[in-house]
Amino acid sequence: MRSLPQGTPTPQDLQRTLAGTVGVTAIFMLCLLGWIWSMGSYLTSIAPRSLQLPMGLFRLAVIYPSAYLVALFVTLCLVPAVPAAIAPFHLLATVCMFYDLYFVSKTLVMAETGRPASFYGFSGPFFLLWFVPIGVWVIQPRINRLFTKRRSDAESPGGTHSGGT
Repeated sequence: MRSLPQGTPTPQDLQRTLAGTVGVTAIFMLCLLGWIWSMGSYLTSIAPRSLQLPMGLFRLAVIYPSAYLVALFVTLCLVPAVPAAIAPFHLLATVCMFYDLYFVSKTLVMAETGRPASFYGFSGPFFLLWFVPIGVWVIQPRINRLFTKRRSDAESPGGTHSGGT
């Protein structure tokens, strides 16, 4: 068993540790953002056309945090201290993430019900998406059911699916 290093860590040790932590976090976040992108795209495609939210802002809100994470990782690898100027970019990435959660949760409820959704109606999926480790086990089966239902509707004789539920 390896023991903890003795003495005070050097700034290089701290930088390597921080870069490693941010690297693992970035990989997790990029996977999460990919899942959010695929959910938002699929759910928008099956929601009734009159209820669909605009995809342009959603796409931007997924791409920006992805680019920010890569830039943050590179910055932490090159610069020993995080500059304070990064705070507005971090805040914007956080706002984008909340918009992504809003978009996917609202679109999920509208795809399931075929009706407009108030915050009260989609707050459950919103908070489940916020707490990803728990939410993925609840949200993904709901999306799988929508996918199965849409596939069975399309394969049924004489039944065509027109983009709504």
